Amino acid sequence: MPSTTRSPEVVFYVPLWKRDGITLAQFDDYWRDVHGPVCARLPGQMEYWQFHLSPYEGGLFPVVDGCPVNTLTEDQFMGVAELTFSSVEDRATWFQASTILMDDEHNIFSKAIGYTTSPGNTVTLIDNLSDPYPNGTIPELRYHIMVRKSDQASVEDFREYISGLLMPSLSSLKEVSKLRYHLFDEIDLSRPDAQGVEHVEKSGKDYHACFEIAFATALDRERVFSNSGFLAALGKGSDLIDMIKPSEERFTATFVADHKMTLAGERGSSVSQLITGLGALNQIRDDINNLMLFNKL
Repeated sequence: MPSTTRSPEVVFYVPLWKRDGITLAQFDDYWRDVHGPVCARLPGQMEYWQFHLSPYEGGLFPVVDGCPVNTLTEDQFMGVAELTFSSVEDRATWFQASTILMDDEHNIFSKAIGYTTSPGNTVTLIDNLSDPYPNGTIPELRYHIMVRKSDQASVEDFREYISGLLMPSLSSLKEVSKLRYHLFDEIDLSRPDAQGVEHVEKSGKDYHACFEIAFATALDRERVFSNSGFLAALGKGSDLIDMIKPSEERFTATFVADHKMTLAGERGSSVSQLITGLGALNQIRDDINNLMLFNKL
């Protein structure tokens, strides 16, 4: 298993539902080119990713007795914002500054459910992605999988199952290119309300963990999802798991990496892709950077 060198971190993890009345293209473009650069400028962040997702219609993630997979249309969020922080204090600083984002949520989101993790409850087990900070599609197939515990299961038993059994059953497989999991705290309700945007999940729809998993090819994915050890571990969670919700990633935009804004954070994801694709070196010079960010030469 590859070793990781990630710093200790806590996370703010936000599944996002598209607002009715706008197209998916409008959702994608506004989120990554307007909302994203504003969020990237707020203090305290170590990393900020936008994961743009597809609705899950079934057929890929294995279904075992007692662990239903959610394909309900109303439960299909189209994106996840993941922000990482070096400390709980840095996350609190970001929360205090994030009020400026609330009015903007109304433009593209109908629901934004924020989950946090405590120290030690976000863990990266494998990280062999070709680009850890992409701005666009990645060669790998990547999935974000939410897990809801059953009401009768204790938080302690559920967490021990995820970290002590389910994740090891995957991290031992050579076909897995990325494996990272989060054990969620209670849903965060500290953010101010935004007009027309739900911040509180309906009863029975909240999640208690999630994991990110990636594969180099579809063959690798099928080998993992049909692996007997993984299926046995999944089956052993039948009394602990109420619901599983997979999502396939369409593309990612990275706005903050190692506490610094990326080019996407500075200029917007689409503009960053144009600059990078054309090799426009002049656009990343200090004089243009100062002009665009600080209005001075």
